[in-house]
Amino acid sequence: MALVISSNFAASFAARSIEKNNDNLTRSLKKLSSGHRIVQPTDDAGGFAVQLKMKAAISRSGVAKSNIQNAISILQTQDGILQTATEVVGRIAELKAMTADATKNSGDLQNYNEEYQVLRQQLMDLQTEEFNGVAMFGLTNGDTDANNDGVYEIYTTEQGSKSGAPSVTIAGVFLASEGATDALVSLSISAGYSNAVTSRTSGGIAATGLSMDSILGDLQNLANARAVNGALQSRMNFAYDNVSIGKMNMEAARSRIIDVDVAEESTAFARHNIMTQASASMLSQANATGRTALQLLMG
Repeated sequence: MALVISSNFAASFAARSIEKNNDNLTRSLKKLSSGHRIVQPTDDAGGFAVQLKMKAAISRSGVAKSNIQNAISILQTQDGILQTATEVVGRIAELKAMTADATKNSGDLQNYNEEYQVLRQQLMDLQTEEFNGVAMFGLTNGDTDANNDGVYEIYTTEQGSKSGAPSVTIAGVFLASEGATDALVSLSISAGYSNAVTSRTSGGIAATGLSMDSILGDLQNLANARAVNGALQSRMNFAYDNVSIGKMNMEAARSRIIDVDVAEESTAFARHNIMTQASASMLSQANATGRTALQLLMG
């Protein structure tokens, strides 16, 4: 190759090499410092797009888990009220059994009736219980319209309310009423039993219409409602487990796309660092070749 002084191809090549090696070194440094394999879209455009969708899905999964936990809390609170109602109706059954004692006079029966009347009111008060300002019980038993009080539709996956997405409907529970036939507790608190005892067989707790069979029927309804509540809690727990597993696996999949392999990248960083230093050294040597031509001219 001719010895010239107007240009220095070796120095230009070395300069280009040091530029490329320095870019690689900077890119590797960004990956190691951020912990991500994809620092900018140009690193892996397709992978960058996929991981963005996964990131959003992971966030939605976290919200779905929270929603399911809130639904379980609603069911647990509702079951607590049903348990209270069961105990109250059980106590009414005891009071009714006491009225069958032939040794009790009308005054004694009225004493039992005093407790019965406040228990009736307590049952009707339970119907108005709320959870964070939301009605716990509806006005129709078995209502599945999520727009009505006491009915809850819970979406159990990260798809949320997307059309066709899985969901669980917690049907409305009509707990207590004096007149409605579909209330869980209605026979033992009918309006006709709200008065005082007038004889051994009429008025309040002593009324023959308030039979033990009717009270036990209310107890059976409450037991059935608690069984349904427990089944829903079990289902929601399984749904929660499913969302948790899905979220965990999606996080792992996203990690494989975006996270940097530190061992591999640190090796690449060391290589790029050495190449950058070597290029700088060779650029210095290339810049010195022009001095040979000057020495010949000065000779």
